[in-house]
Amino acid sequence: MIVEYAHYLVPAERTEDFEKACRAAASALSASPHCRTYDLSRNENQYTLRIVWSTPQDVPQLADFQATEKRLEKPLDLAPTLYEWAGGAEAFEKLFTAFYANVAQDPVLAPVFAHMDPNHPKHVAAWLGEIFGGPEIYSERHGGHQHMVSRHLGRALTETHRRRWVNLLIDTADEVGLPSEAEFRSAFVGYLEWGTRMAVMFSSPGVDPTVPEPMPTWGWGEVRPWF
Repeated sequence: MIVEYAHYLVPAERTEDFEKACRAAASALSASPHCRTYDLSRNENQYTLRIVWSTPQDVPQLADFQATEKRLEKPLDLAPTLYEWAGGAEAFEKLFTAFYANVAQDPVLAPVFAHMDPNHPKHVAAWLGEIFGGPEIYSERHGGHQHMVSRHLGRALTETHRRRWVNLLIDTADEVGLPSEAEFRSAFVGYLEWGTRMAVMFSSPGVDPTVPEPMPTWGWGEVRPWF
């Protein structure tokens, strides 16, 4: 048995046409030996069509309806955010709590974070969560990207620091069970590479801290999650 969900965002002026097309498709679904049941639900102008198939075979009877729906609907992007895929706020707080505990034992990074604010792991968790599509907690409480830049000024971070930070965080991600799917890790590590190189740049002597930069956002990039 296969359950298929199709989501549609239909303009208000086209809902009558869309529902007419759905009613026309109902007879084809009822006649199909592959369709066990189906239903259509609506929440304002968003529709969800649920079909339960007995086999994964294509159903040619739906060709006319599929042609009609393509003219009427705007597909919804249903891919979860990286924040959601990772497990939300709890997952990021768990990651950075463990990470900074590891940092304290690391000969390369421990001196850099010797006077770290006890709330720093939560702040970084909120930062990465927001970048990965979560709530804008970091921006609301700390001021967004400009605040993060200010935290790196004058620290003279090196490539050795950067690479160790990335490698230790990846090791910690494995340690705490952050999702290991190739698509997620590709996006995760991609951000770490970009973000840490920016941190090194902003920590360098003579950098202009007043350059306006928006809060970065990070998505799946070239690969999307498999469902």
